Amino acid sequence: MRWILMVFVLLVLSSAVIAAPVCTHVDMEWISRQAPLPPEAKIVHKKEQAALCEVVLAVDGDLIPLYAGKDFLLVGNLFRDKQFVTRKTLDSLADIAQKERTKADEKRILEEKNRQAFFQQNLSTLDDLTLFSFKPGKADKFLYMVTDPDCAHCKQLMPELEILALENHFEIKVILFPMLGPKSHGMAVQAICEKVPYEAYGKVQFQQDASGCTEADVLLKKTMAFFSQANLSFVPVVISGDGCWVVEGNDISQVKQHLGIQDDGSSGSPSPGCKPVPEN
Repeated sequence: MRWILMVFVLLVLSSAVIAAPVCTHVDMEWISRQAPLPPEAKIVHKKEQAALCEVVLAVDGDLIPLYAGKDFLLVGNLFRDKQFVTRKTLDSLADIAQKERTKADEKRILEEKNRQAFFQQNLSTLDDLTLFSFKPGKADKFLYMVTDPDCAHCKQLMPELEILALENHFEIKVILFPMLGPKSHGMAVQAICEKVPYEAYGKVQFQQDASGCTEADVLLKKTMAFFSQANLSFVPVVISGDGCWVVEGNDISQVKQHLGIQDDGSSGSPSPGCKPVPEN
């Protein structure tokens, strides 16, 4: 009888452990301790799924499914009994997903407008940050190219811009913004300290351990602070000489559209002018 009672007690305790809530400890503070997240991330769904806690986060307009245990976090999809559990959950959150995408799009558009206004207000600073330029002989206008020395998308865009510059007689003023990490910073330092001209910039074999110089320290400190004010955390960026338009990313078609150039090389209507904004 004693053994039967002990077995019964153990079974009750085991059931209590198994049945214990699995989502109680899961909140944004706990999730942030398990994985790096942007500050605007938030929980839009939380539900027990067997021994795991199913969580869906809204991050920059996307819904991200997670599965939490007591002291771990899994990112991915859950299948059970041949059912795609994660897909079913995400389908049930379609309205929330649409709202989050809309909010993210509105935020992105507002940030783009704010950056464009900031650049237009600070054109003299953009000139101060320019390291070198590509200037065809008949150039009578210009634009700015913000680039990271180690950015593959920037390297793809640069020769396409050069062709446009040669065909349409404008100058490309280049600003180095080494935001991709230590390697990028070292490459920018070398370009500045060795006074590398534009023609040699894309061919130099950069060394991460290149010695620095005061000129690089001053210029890059000013550059990083300026683009931090502009809330810019990516490259490439193309800015018109008057600051009236900005192309974020390496979409050469957008640049052509602003310049009034068709993809077939014919001329169209350039981007309309904008009202002058007083510099800060």
